[in-house]
Amino acid sequence: MLYDDEFYASQSGGSLRSAKAVVPYVVSLLAPKSVVDVGCGVGTWLSVFREQGVERVLGVDGDYVKADSLLIPADRFLPRDLSRSIGVGERFDLATSLEVAEHLPPDSGPHFVDELVKLADAVLFSAAIPEQGGVNHTNERWQSYWRELFAERGFLPVDCIRPQFWTDPRVMAFYSQNILLYVKKEVLDQRPDLKALADGAAIIPFDVVHPEQYRAGLANQRAVDSGLRTMLSRLPKAAVKTARRYLVRQ
Repeated sequence: MLYDDEFYASQSGGSLRSAKAVVPYVVSLLAPKSVVDVGCGVGTWLSVFREQGVERVLGVDGDYVKADSLLIPADRFLPRDLSRSIGVGERFDLATSLEVAEHLPPDSGPHFVDELVKLADAVLFSAAIPEQGGVNHTNERWQSYWRELFAERGFLPVDCIRPQFWTDPRVMAFYSQNILLYVKKEVLDQRPDLKALADGAAIIPFDVVHPEQYRAGLANQRAVDSGLRTMLSRLPKAAVKTARRYLVRQ
């Protein structure tokens, strides 16, 4: 599927508000001088990193992203098929990939994490959980699925961002629910401040659904159910009985 201007326009407002809240906190933790965003879209999060003084940024996404829609310089965008080898050829202080992995093929998780950890020793990562819903979500996974993949590659979770922004109205609920910082173990051992955050008692369960996401999902299901009832009310009685028998079997 190609993601068009309408798709990115629908995402950018909430994404920008979220980035303006979260990015300063991440910068205060890591002080990155370079950031690569894999699945950057129009570069919303990178534009905020630049506002925060990050000198070198690179956005990576499909060639369907139009140059004139980018919020970062066009020469800092690299078109790539994210289901294949990214082949950036550079290293960065921080790699980010936010609500992207769920759009990739279901068997792509291990390879995608391989690509991320090649880019940086710290990865800011967020991906949709099962039944989160969205456009072209083919690989929704629980947070612990990604934790295991990162752990196999020597990266440990620092779950300090979700508690910080769990109730922040500026941050979209799926970010508050899913966003985690993964740091290479050797780097973590050299950063007592980050290690303390990683070793601290969990404030939020690792696999978790944000209440706002739950309410949104419930509202969507009720809308579907209401539409189905309306449709059934307009059908002949024989057709309604057949439909009901089918639904019961499902």
